[in-house]
Amino acid sequence: MKIAVIPSTFLPWIGGAEIQTHNTANKMAELGNDVDIFILEKNKIENKKYNTIKLNKLLINFIFVSIYYFKLNLIFLLEYYFKKICVKGKYDIWHFQSVNYKTLLYVKVLKNLKQKVVVTFHGADIQKDDEILYGYRFDKKYENLLSETIHFFDKVFAISDDIIKELNFFNFPKEKIIKIPNSIEINKISNFGNNKIESEKLRIITVARFYEKKKGLDLIEKISDILIKNNINFSWTLVGRNSSLLLNKKFINKNIKYFIIKDEIKNTDELFFPHSDLVKIYKDNNVYVNLARIESFGVTIIEALAAGLHVVSFNTKGANEILINNQNGYIIDEYSYEKMAQTLMDKFNDKSFDKINMSKEIIKYELEMNTKLIIKNFSD
Repeated sequence: MKIAVIPSTFLPWIGGAEIQTHNTANKMAELGNDVDIFILEKNKIENKKYNTIKLNKLLINFIFVSIYYFKLNLIFLLEYYFKKICVKGKYDIWHFQSVNYKTLLYVKVLKNLKQKVVVTFHGADIQKDDEILYGYRFDKKYENLLSETIHFFDKVFAISDDIIKELNFFNFPKEKIIKIPNSIEINKISNFGNNKIESEKLRIITVARFYEKKKGLDLIEKISDILIKNNINFSWTLVGRNSSLLLNKKFINKNIKYFIIKDEIKNTDELFFPHSDLVKIYKDNNVYVNLARIESFGVTIIEALAAGLHVVSFNTKGANEILINNQNGYIIDEYSYEKMAQTLMDKFNDKSFDKINMSKEIIKYELEMNTKLIIKNFSD
């Protein structure tokens, strides 16, 4: 099958959508498909089986500015440009991986050119959270364009039930929605090395970019303060883009002996994310703490489960579809840092974290299985 992929953003920027696009495209190619990813910035990516094709950034930016700021309808230029791409590429399908204002402009153009078009929404492109002002839809121009464009998609792949709820808001036909969660190479993680179990020390890890409110990083010092006051022997490893900004926090600086802060772990030499260096860090710890207030899908949670870690999380969007309380993790119903700290202390004291957590539920997030399901739905 000849597959064209349109990401809203792509590597070397590392985020959930970018990683899923890369991993899924690599797996599609590994399964014998011809995959082209269309990008605006030409970046050197060595660890790929897919092709990257650079779009005409100058032309697309000109059309975007004309439409977004001046309401000049120059969409015919975009149609002329994509017609040449379609004739040359002869694609069976166009798969949008997340969307933004620019890439939404391509959708109606491609349908006018009789192309089959599907999309996987990844969060900010369709979710809207008033409490922390999360989501592109707070830009009314974007929300209006999404509302006008969404019904041109032949199918939508929903990574979570919350994405489906948002699709219902737009009255998208239920029969065109296929739920397929984000996925990982489970064996790469579960078979990598051995877990380090230290029964005398609570070893916590959180993997998240520095996005305080969304990722809940503002609660780290409050939870840690309770652990310190209760004489809990712990370390907290924080991994993610701009995580060094946590060092600006007076509390963390004062108590730095409890914290291990690392920048995001890049991957330029292994076919699939996460990189082995990150897998090793997972396995050096025994509990993953999810503090996020909202996620479209918590991919770091399934990475942690595959690594054999126990997961403790608030009952928030994204986490509550992956974790089953007291089965493959521990869910705290109320978004309370006191209850999070108490749960960590209780489970540490009763030795719950002393053994590897082997969750049978993890199989539903296997990359190859779900990639095959996506390809099947391309053809149906």
